[in-house]
Amino acid sequence: MENKNTIVIVIPDLKGSGAERVMLSLATGLQQNHCDVHIIIFKEIIELEYNDNINIHVFKKHYRWIPRNVRGLILSTILDKFIIRHCGKPDLVLSNLLPIDRLLAYSKLNSYLVIHNTMSLETKSYTRNFKELKKIYTKKPVVCVSKGVQSDFIKLFKPSKKVQTIHNPIDIKFIQKMAQNDNLTSLNDYIIHVGKFAHQKRHDVLIKAYKESNIEIPLILIGQGHLENSIRALVRKLNLENKVIFLGFQSNPYPLIKNAKLMILSSDFEGLGMVILEALALNIAVISTNCPSGPSEILPSQNLCPVENVGKLAQLIKQATNNPLAFIQPLDEKFHINLAVKKYIDLV
Repeated sequence: MENKNTIVIVIPDLKGSGAERVMLSLATGLQQNHCDVHIIIFKEIIELEYNDNINIHVFKKHYRWIPRNVRGLILSTILDKFIIRHCGKPDLVLSNLLPIDRLLAYSKLNSYLVIHNTMSLETKSYTRNFKELKKIYTKKPVVCVSKGVQSDFIKLFKPSKKVQTIHNPIDIKFIQKMAQNDNLTSLNDYIIHVGKFAHQKRHDVLIKAYKESNIEIPLILIGQGHLENSIRALVRKLNLENKVIFLGFQSNPYPLIKNAKLMILSSDFEGLGMVILEALALNIAVISTNCPSGPSEILPSQNLCPVENVGKLAQLIKQATNNPLAFIQPLDEKFHINLAVKKYIDLV
C-alpha cells in the first residue's frame, strides 16, 4: 500500500477570512489526493465548515514571558515537537500569516512560508521593525498566492531561498454545492461586496461610487470588522440607509453571491482576491479595482478600474449592472484545486 504524505497546515485560527478559506479548501484537496492532512491553530476559533476527516489540533503554548528576540527560536522547537507528537513526522509544513511565520521560520522541519498578501503594502500597518520581518522572511522557501505577490515579495525582501507562485485554489464543486442552500434575502436584484471592514477593502470608495452610479438596485455588504461603524455613518451621511444592506459575517456566503447581479471588489491591495474566483465559479459578473495583487491575473482590463478612483468605479458599476453578461468571465484552470494540490505535493 502506498505511503501517505503527511502535510501539516499551521494558521492562527479558522476565522472566515480568505487565507483560512483557502487553507481549508487545500486541506480537503490534499486529503482527496491520499495525503494525511493536519491543521494546527493557535486559537480555538473555527467559523468555517470543514471535512471531519481533517485533524485539527490547538497549540496553546505561547510563552509571552520569553524575550522577543529569542521567542521565535525557542517556540519553534516546542512547535516542531508538538507537530511530530500529534501528526507524526511531517513531509511538508505550510506556515500561514505572520504570527505563525515568526515561529516556523526557525523550524527544523520541511517548512514553507505561504505569503497571502502584497507584503510591501501590508507591512505598512505593522509596528514591527522591518529588519525583524526580513529576518523572518528570508529564512525559508516561500510560496506566493499570485505572481504579483511574488514579484512584490522578491523586490521587498531580496531573499536567497526559493520563491515560487502557487495560485490560491478554488474548490468549484464545493462552492457550487454550498450555493444551493437557501438565500438569506428575498431581494430579486442586488449587487454584493464580500470582505471584512478594514481599510484595505476600501468600503468608503465603494459606498461613494455606489452613490455616484445612481443605480436603483440595493448593495449588500457581507462581513464584519473594526471599520463597520464608520461605514454605517457614511451610508447615513449619503442617505443610503434604504439601499445599503449590512448582513454581517456569513459562514456560507455562496447563495448570496450566486443570486447577485454583480460582485464588486474595491480594495487598495489584495493577495489574489478569492471572492473574485468564488464569483466566477458561480458564473457571476465581477468588477474590481486593478489593485496589487491578483485582480489583473484573473480578470480582463474591461472589468478593472484604478484604485481609489470613485468616478471610474461608479462608471463600471453602472455599465456592469446594465449589462452583466459582458462582465462574466470563465475561471482559468490555473485556479482549479487539483492543480494547486499537485504543486503543493511536489514540495514534499
